[in-house]
Amino acid sequence: MPSRFLNVLTVSSSTVGSRLLGLFRDILVFSIFGSSLLNSAFILANTFPNLFRRLLGEGALTAALLPLLTEEKEKHGKERLFWLYNKILSRVMTLLFALVAIVSFLMIVVGQFPGISQRWDLALLLGVLLFPYMALICLAATFAAALNALQRFAIPALTAVWLNLSIILFLGGLGYFATEVPLYRMYWLCFGVLVGGIFQLMIPWMALRREGWRFELDFKPSKEVKDFGRLLLPGILGASVIQINILVSRSLAHFIDESAVSIYYLANRLVELPLGIFTIAIATVYFPAFSECASRGDRNEFGKTFRQSIRLMFAITVPATVGFLVMGEPIIAFLFEWGAFRAADTALTLPLLWTFALGLPFYSMVVLLVRGFYAFKDTKAPMKISIFAFVLNLILSLVLMQILGVVGLALANVLAILGQTILLAGMLSSRLKLSLVKDLTIDVLKIAISSVVMVLAVLGCRPLVEAMPLTAKGEVAVLVLIVIPVVVVVYFGTLWLFRFSEMEQLRQLFQRFARRNSSRD
Repeated sequence: MPSRFLNVLTVSSSTVGSRLLGLFRDILVFSIFGSSLLNSAFILANTFPNLFRRLLGEGALTAALLPLLTEEKEKHGKERLFWLYNKILSRVMTLLFALVAIVSFLMIVVGQFPGISQRWDLALLLGVLLFPYMALICLAATFAAALNALQRFAIPALTAVWLNLSIILFLGGLGYFATEVPLYRMYWLCFGVLVGGIFQLMIPWMALRREGWRFELDFKPSKEVKDFGRLLLPGILGASVIQINILVSRSLAHFIDESAVSIYYLANRLVELPLGIFTIAIATVYFPAFSECASRGDRNEFGKTFRQSIRLMFAITVPATVGFLVMGEPIIAFLFEWGAFRAADTALTLPLLWTFALGLPFYSMVVLLVRGFYAFKDTKAPMKISIFAFVLNLILSLVLMQILGVVGLALANVLAILGQTILLAGMLSSRLKLSLVKDLTIDVLKIAISSVVMVLAVLGCRPLVEAMPLTAKGEVAVLVLIVIPVVVVVYFGTLWLFRFSEMEQLRQLFQRFARRNSSRD
């Protein structure tokens, strides 16, 4: 168990750098392009390769691949894992290259239709430039799955770092000074995405080679490959529902006005920070543990491990939700009110941030619950529930966007993810004949009370900051850089006083982690 906590800390700390760079990347992009049509077109165009990345790379493909590789390693050792991986990689590479050619051709054809508006023509143009990134990142995700099966977590967690560094270099360092034409700067941004994708592929490739893997094309059929295909197809259908949801929501936002896609994306990205740093780290580390319990048929141990992951996840996402509700405005103003992004854009983004924040615990629950099903090689049940969530989201989006505009799209997404969470939790508990939320009431109550104490601390600090002789930017800087860290300490201190289940182990592991890093220095 301690090693599992340490792995969570390792992945989280590796991901922090990536997420902070991603945040700086977004600040740079929004400071140059604001919430303009060009930025909205880029975000929508980038949704296409990212749809396939999450669908194939981080979604169904990884979910189908990791349990099989883990089982192969447990039964036959590392060499057999590499043998199976080469068989699957050969097929995946062929599929990805074909997809790039077909989808790019279709976007070019659609772009030639007469009467297409500039708003959509620009999105399709950028989509053609960006779509090859899909193949690079999906292949990188298969390497991440193989490394995770070998209990290597740090290198995969750093994957996004190379993309963010490349974008910052090409847009902020080269494109910004090379031209003042916004469209040409956008081309530099797209080139940065592609170069970043190359690095995202090559670095885990080299890490896997150091483990002893050597690439060989292998298209010979085998039972294991058939098992992979059997798991993959329902997983693709299930994961595609989630990703098509994102594409549909952004496309509907593109119909509302020129800035809707930009502010929708920005609010969602802020909520994804705690999701990406902690929840994904917890799910990444616990997924192999879920798979090991499932392969042994030990349902009681699975339930115990799953509840532990839920406690950790709630301890992060609940206060994060409360923090966004209370401190959302200064967070947006401090981070993004630069250059072309104005106070009016902050005002437009804030209601979306509040809405997405309410769904944060449910997004996190779905991540864990889906991996729980995948650990038992069941991709059909999550697929069916995802289809229900998609239909619900689509209906609610079409209704609520007429009433609340782009905020209605965010609210529809949250309500759909709530329904998905309830169905997934009920079905998995019923299948395993055990309660996945057993003995969690007291811990959740401790988290809730500690979050209330944190809010009271914020309310006590804000008048003091507002009384200081500061500029508007200085005031939000103090709130974000000083007050937020202080109230986070208050929150965890309160959890400590309440003897929250995982606090002592986390404290020991943070100390071990710090000693490890200091010894490396």
